[in-house]
Amino acid sequence: MKFVETRSYAKPEAAAARLFEIAKAIGADRRGMIPVGALNATFLNRDKASASEYSLGRDHLIAAGLIEMHGCGGYITWGPNCAPEDRTEMTPELKFPAASLGLPR
Repeated sequence: MKFVETRSYAKPEAAAARLFEIAKAIGADRRGMIPVGALNATFLNRDKASASEYSLGRDHLIAAGLIEMHGCGGYITWGPNCAPEDRTEMTPELKFPAASLGLPR
């Protein structure tokens, strides 16, 4: 009998893989930055992961050189070991939220 359910992202490698997948889906803005808030919201709210799983995955990606934290802590950038084909850019809807609402830019 199990008293605790297994966590999908308990291993740093699994959490890192999911975070990297989310970062690629979000993409970087014109400055090459990905907002951490969008990454957090997806991983913590939609995937129902914990903050410690997020931290382990993020630290694993940083150690692997796939992402780097911006100095302000609010953004990540693609790291030196990130393959060029993995470096994605934001869709126009994310770059220009007003456009997705039908508002002028």
